[in-house]
Amino acid sequence: MTLVTARKIGLYLLVVGVLYSVISFPDRSGEFAQLVFTALAGAVDALFAPLR
Repeated sequence: MTLVTARKIGLYLLVVGVLYSVISFPDRSGEFAQLVFTALAGAVDALFAPLR
């Protein structure tokens, strides 16, 4: 198995897993998305805070 094939299979499994979790547990998925967005916003703010 080549690395490209392994990446395609891994990406496919990741997408299927995310879709399954969103359909099965929409409330928890929304909470997780909000958590990720908050964490990313905090990281970007921390990176650019010294530039202000």
